[in-house]
Amino acid sequence: HHDILSVNGGSVAHYIPQLAQVNPELCGVSFCDLNGQVSSVGDGNQSFCLQSCSKPLTYCLARELHRQNMAPDVHLHVGQEPSGQSFNAHTLNRENVPHNPLINAGAIVVASLIYPNEEPARRFGAVQEFFRRLSGGFGAIGYDNGVYLSEKHHADRNISLAYYMRESGAYDGDQTPSQLMDHLDLYYQCCAITTSCRVVSVIAATLANRGRCPVSGEQVVDPSIVKDALSIMYACGMYDYS
Repeated sequence: HHDILSVNGGSVAHYIPQLAQVNPELCGVSFCDLNGQVSSVGDGNQSFCLQSCSKPLTYCLARELHRQNMAPDVHLHVGQEPSGQSFNAHTLNRENVPHNPLINAGAIVVASLIYPNEEPARRFGAVQEFFRRLSGGFGAIGYDNGVYLSEKHHADRNISLAYYMRESGAYDGDQTPSQLMDHLDLYYQCCAITTSCRVVSVIAATLANRGRCPVSGEQVVDPSIVKDALSIMYACGMYDYS
C-alpha cells in the first residue's frame, strides 16, 4: 500500500458519467486469510460499486441454481474461453453463444438464467443475498441507484448485444423484448451493487477456500463450480489482455 499510494497514472472510468465522479485518490488494500481474519490498510472501508467484479459471482450463482435443478446449464448458453476481442464486442463463438461469462455479452446471458420467471425485485434480492452469503455477512452489501440509472441511460451497446444474441439463439428459449429489458436491468443492478474492499476480501477468501466462507463456515458454492470460476477468471478475467 505504501509503495503504490503515490502512483497517480491512469484515470477513473468515465464511460458511465456516474463513475467519473469517483475520488481517484482512494486507495485501500484488504486481505482475508482462510481462518476468516481480515487485515486492512488505507481506504478499505470505503464503499464502491463492484461493476464487472460482480460477473464471476453471478456466474457462480447461476451455476449453483443449475446444480440445484433450478436453472438451465450455464455452459449451454455461454462459453469458457477468451474471446480475443474487446469486452463489449459484437462477437460470439462457433456455437453462437458468448465466449465466456466475464465479457458483457456473457454476463447478460448469465443474468438471464437467474430466476428468469420471478419478478425483478426477487431476482435482484437473490443476487444481493448470494453476495452477502459469500461475504459471511461481514459487512454491508449495498446498492447505488445512481450508477444503475447511469448504466441504463448509456446502454446502447449492451442493448444491441442483447438483441444480437436473441437473433443468434444464445438464450434459453425465446425471449420477448420485455424479457430482454428485465435481464438487462438485472445485469445493470448487479454492476451497481456496492460494498467495501474489506468485504470483497472475504468473498475472495471464500473462493480461495473452495466455496466455504471462512467467516461464517457456510459452504456457499460447490467446489467444482469454484474451480471452474477461478479457471475462467484466470483465463478470461482481464478481458482483452487475457
